[in-house]
Amino acid sequence: MGTWGEGNFENDGALDFVGGLIDELVEKINECFADEDLAALDEDGEAVIVPGVHVISVLNEQCHAAPPKLDIIIGWRDKYLAIFDEQIGGLDPVKGFEQKRRAIIEATFSKLEEQSRRFWGES
Repeated sequence: MGTWGEGNFENDGALDFVGGLIDELVEKINECFADEDLAALDEDGEAVIVPGVHVISVLNEQCHAAPPKLDIIIGWRDKYLAIFDEQIGGLDPVKGFEQKRRAIIEATFSKLEEQSRRFWGES
């Protein structure tokens, strides 16, 4: 096991551990998208997909974990925003919620996209 610093995530074993957590999150997000019912806003869409993206971002930011490749994140973003736009009106949100929530979702995906670009050197 390689160690290059004193920090909690400055060794191969710790990064392998965090990488495994990210793999589990990616798998769960992909499972949700594979099942139209699970991806719904009132199911795992808002409970798993977007929070999962946020947690991956935090693990990258705080633990130096490798995020998914950019094309994966963009695919998730596009699918989820389409689901959001299609379903949010049917949930009868309070005035202003739809716009504010969509902006937060966009920002969540954008942050992970930027982290992926930096980590993988993609444009």
